[in-house]
Amino acid sequence: MKKIEVPSLIIKDKLKYHKQYKEKTLDLINSTKDGDFKNNINNAYDNISKLDWNLSKNFERPWVKLIGNFIYDQLNNFAIEMGYQKIKLTELWYQQYQKEAIHNWHIHSGNYTGVYYLEFDKNSPTTEFLYPNNLNNCFTIDVEEGDIIIFPSYFIHRSQKNFIDKIKTIISFNLEFENLQNEFTKDKEISVRFY
Repeated sequence: MKKIEVPSLIIKDKLKYHKQYKEKTLDLINSTKDGDFKNNINNAYDNISKLDWNLSKNFERPWVKLIGNFIYDQLNNFAIEMGYQKIKLTELWYQQYQKEAIHNWHIHSGNYTGVYYLEFDKNSPTTEFLYPNNLNNCFTIDVEEGDIIIFPSYFIHRSQKNFIDKIKTIISFNLEFENLQNEFTKDKEISVRFY
């Protein structure tokens, strides 16, 4: 078997209006009666303190109506940067991690997925990734509160265990790209490389 390495993008930026909407979004999330998630399948232990993943396709939840459009707009900007016209946001949910909480190695559906770090202390655990071309090594992206990142859904990743007393709250999502920008796909001279 031959492994052919090609570039793959992770994109990071600040979410516009994070500072204006952080507290109100957290208030709406904290007021829900959503439960936790515990799992121990194949020795991949998960312990998420609170989440609404089971409602991820419901875009009428109060916190989603408050901040969802800003997330959608940011993801559309990412898509345009990557040569697509727009995105379809298929799922959107939050997860909270109190001390000792963890979300072990997993993947997502869709073309891309990502994380918006809504409540994130400088000592909070970051998202950790396995290198697709070397699964024995991992890496992290330097993030801070207010950052939003997207990455290919097939990237194996996890939220490391939270060892601090401060809650980490993230909003996660799955998305599909829709339509291509013609300027990148119309017939023209391009450099072709054979692998």
